[in-house]
Amino acid sequence: LDEIRALAGVDRMTIPPGFLNQLLESSDELPRKLDEASAAAMCSDEEVGGGMIDEKTFRFMLNADGCTNDKMAEGIRAFCSDTDKLQSAISAHKGWST
Repeated sequence: LDEIRALAGVDRMTIPPGFLNQLLESSDELPRKLDEASAAAMCSDEEVGGGMIDEKTFRFMLNADGCTNDKMAEGIRAFCSDTDKLQSAISAHKGWST
């Protein structure tokens, strides 16, 4: 649960049901650790293209980096696979539907 607590404040995060139950049963506080303003203040990297980049340039830069491209595709495939498994599990449960 330490990793989940460290990410408290992230807008969207997939948390396995077992961990959700542990968080629910815990009496520990769960203070927000991350927020956009403090993250931006701590970042010293320049914005790509000064923050103004069109989609064509973004896609070119993304595809030019082999590791980024491969890892992004791997992550999308894994997410789609897990989504299919979740939908199958929900469909198999009596009284639930997708």
